[in-house]
Amino acid sequence: MRYLIISILATILLLTGTTAPTYAQGQAEGTISGRVVNGTSGGGSVAGVEVTLLTYIDDALADTLTIRTDNEGNFRFDGIDPENKYIVAANYMDVDYYYSAEFESGASNAHVEVGVCDATESDDLIRVGITHKIVTIEAETINITEFLWLVNDGDRTYVRTDGVLDFTLPEGAFGFAAPQELMIDFQLLENNVITYLVPFPPGERQLVYSYKLPKPDSNEIDIHLAIDYPTDSVEIMVRGEGIEVSVSQLAPAEPVVTDAGERYMHFHGENFPRSTVIDLGITRLPGESGFPVYIIWIIIAAAVVGIVVFVAVRKRRVGGNE
Repeated sequence: MRYLIISILATILLLTGTTAPTYAQGQAEGTISGRVVNGTSGGGSVAGVEVTLLTYIDDALADTLTIRTDNEGNFRFDGIDPENKYIVAANYMDVDYYYSAEFESGASNAHVEVGVCDATESDDLIRVGITHKIVTIEAETINITEFLWLVNDGDRTYVRTDGVLDFTLPEGAFGFAAPQELMIDFQLLENNVITYLVPFPPGERQLVYSYKLPKPDSNEIDIHLAIDYPTDSVEIMVRGEGIEVSVSQLAPAEPVVTDAGERYMHFHGENFPRSTVIDLGITRLPGESGFPVYIIWIIIAAAVVGIVVFVAVRKRRVGGNE
């Protein structure tokens, strides 16, 4: 997750400040040093890796300085002002890795270990730990929000030239949306497929996005939900007044009731292989719905808490490290 958070931060700052002017650092005596480490077993050399120091003053990109590592992957930047903010970026196998360089209070030296990995185009070790699919019935549309906790179980960064993570939306889906800061990282492909463009290093990643389906003229609809990666756990929650719901391959679970008293029908299933299709059937669709959209975010917050618990239990079982 550290790769993702820092990468998103650095990307936003780069997009807004790549042409910012350079500010002189005066007689600064600080040093930022570090080492590039390849986390792939038997991976390639880290000699001659391009490392860039990004300097931020008042949250604006003020300067960049690029050097290359020595034969052992070491690098060093001198003449640094410890009062500024810094990010160290390493480009390895055409993938950028970002790490924050922080000075402790009163210190003039900061050390950063930059983890990189060999790249792969194989997604064989990509899986979904948990996915929550939240379905709400509106007056004219059916809204679906999907929250995914993804895992790269390998020791290589998954990357492709045409995208990275692909997700299949149901036929007729429209109005795709994601958090504003992440929309630039999604691209719509053909056949109702969206792709997430950011390389996926070993570890975990959380994504959330939503889309709409047109409400049918009849009072029933069948929605085909694709499982694009092997998935450990699927949770589907459906909210609508007076509706009846059936879900293939999932069992009914305890209903979810929000603090506001809104009740969701809840279905649960485990261990789904890639390319599974879950059929969601809804009948007795109402003509109108006054359902408040903010309830969706309450459910998403509950989903995040559930994922945190799931991860903690999993790590206790396998003794894994983040």
